[in-house]
Amino acid sequence: MKISCQNECFIDFKHTISIAIAVLVFILFSNTSLLANSSSEDLSLNPIMLGTLLISAKRVGSEGEDIAENVTVYTKEEIERSSANNLGEVLKYIPGVDVSVTNQFGQATSLSIHGSNSRQVLIMIDGIPFNTQLSGQADPSIIPVENIERIEILKGASSSVWGSSLGGVINVITKDAGDSAIPKGKFKTTFAGFSTTKNSLELAGKVSEVGYLVSGSYLETDGTKSRSDVQEEKIFAKVSVPISDALKIISSFGYTGANVHDGVNSDVTWDSMPYIARYGNVKMDLNKDDLKLSIAYKYNDQDVVSDNYDALTNAQNSSSINNNIFQGISINGSLNLREEDLFVFGSDFDWHRFKSSNYLDTGKSISMQSPYANYTLKLNDWDFIPGVRFDNNQQFGSQTSPSLGIIYHFKDSNKSLVRAKISRAFSAPPLMWIYNNLPPYVNPNPDLKAEKALVYEVGFETELFSIARIKLDIYRSDVKDAIVYNDSGSMMDNLRKLRRQGAELSLNYKVNDELTIYGSGAFNDVENRETKQTVRDSGIARQSFILGSKYQNDKGFGFDLYGYYNRWSSDPDQANDRKFMFDAKFRQKFKDVKENIDLELFLNIYNLANSKYWSDPTYPLPKRYFEGGFTLNF
Repeated sequence: MKISCQNECFIDFKHTISIAIAVLVFILFSNTSLLANSSSEDLSLNPIMLGTLLISAKRVGSEGEDIAENVTVYTKEEIERSSANNLGEVLKYIPGVDVSVTNQFGQATSLSIHGSNSRQVLIMIDGIPFNTQLSGQADPSIIPVENIERIEILKGASSSVWGSSLGGVINVITKDAGDSAIPKGKFKTTFAGFSTTKNSLELAGKVSEVGYLVSGSYLETDGTKSRSDVQEEKIFAKVSVPISDALKIISSFGYTGANVHDGVNSDVTWDSMPYIARYGNVKMDLNKDDLKLSIAYKYNDQDVVSDNYDALTNAQNSSSINNNIFQGISINGSLNLREEDLFVFGSDFDWHRFKSSNYLDTGKSISMQSPYANYTLKLNDWDFIPGVRFDNNQQFGSQTSPSLGIIYHFKDSNKSLVRAKISRAFSAPPLMWIYNNLPPYVNPNPDLKAEKALVYEVGFETELFSIARIKLDIYRSDVKDAIVYNDSGSMMDNLRKLRRQGAELSLNYKVNDELTIYGSGAFNDVENRETKQTVRDSGIARQSFILGSKYQNDKGFGFDLYGYYNRWSSDPDQANDRKFMFDAKFRQKFKDVKENIDLELFLNIYNLANSKYWSDPTYPLPKRYFEGGFTLNF
């Protein structure tokens, strides 16, 4: 039996279980005698502070204070606290990352960094790109969270390291294979509004000298609108084989498959967009004395289907089957020179092939060869970090992307530093816009060029009394040959000069050993330099704010409050967005409920104020709904 509720959701037996779990949490919390074996959690982790190692910034591990870019690291502990179901849900809580939540529960998501378009943000898993030649962008909802060790977000141009990435880079670093003969793992089950269930399992261990990691999840939901149901499964596996003390081989494979229905549109049609993503790599790592060397083969094979149906008759109006294959070889090395200097070198060899049943007569390919190098020179309190990358693109010609970063470390107890960086960057358009054969969707433009920019960044960080960390970043990006629709709207063309500029301020304050509060604010201004007009783009946030608090006591009870605010650069009559949205997350941990088994119960409340909110009226954010479940760690 289903019972209608005020926000037009439904509650069935599975969701009754969620409510029962929530009540149990607070009953157990009030009985302190049951909590004697519970333990507290490290509160030093938060989404504002830099992590100890950052791979993406220089392509090798570097201390956070030695990075000239504006970087945020989000750890696996933070991901677990957020109870997010995919990468897109995690990113909406991270300062400076503007996520357009056009829908939820496995639906596609887009994002922006520093006023960029979604296609200008490079999204990767262990260096494997997910951006396709269909749209140029990647869908972060494809990427699972169960296998994530940390997420590294480089805000701003990173072309001197990663190539085509005018807006930023999001690199997901997966967990290491296990190192214990007795497997360790985690089982999690979740029930939420809109008939949503998710189950996930993770196992890690070692057989002889071979370490392994396996994780998988299954999500099923009716969605927030009519015909917006989703069935989704994700699998990931990793194996680590030591050859010697200095040499090991690591191989991983991931699979995401989903049947996604997008809901009934205003024109009384509905879309079905099933997809499959298969990705992985084989990597050899050598770590000997001051030399580190890595050689990796990477691949990503994505199938995306787009079918449109009449909502009244269910007759199919159109269908498109698209396939994007990426293969690449990366060679990366680093060498410590003098005592602290670091020389990084390498090259990427990438190949893409795009096929479409509708948009192309034949499959199209593109290849790139990209050597790069950067050097960290330490002189007393100064770090100088020059870098360069040369991209030889079969379709768009050559792009040279130099950069220079400078860091000054103050001689104080506050760990203060100032960093600055100037760089050239570019973003290559997808093959779809060059060869499309299905007007009037968009006419092909074989003369389309890559977008280019000169980018300036300045940042300051300091720590006050060991309890508060303040971080300020300012940027400006002058973009040439920006790609937009031409005057007739018939094709994409290089028409504009844009200026993107803005700032981001973050504060993290540790009230005591149990409570931490944090907040951030960001402003992006994107201007057409030819017309002097602000660019209207519903996927770009002009203003954004993050507010939150984290509480964890020594009895195992935790509470997190996440607040986010976006003012999107939409036409005034399009968005209903200028309000704070708050999510609350409660959890209760129990240590050793059985031998070597820990239990966590959790309850999450989304959209606490029950607000009407949308960045696009076609995809309103759900009103208040609940999510509950439990996790077993063993």
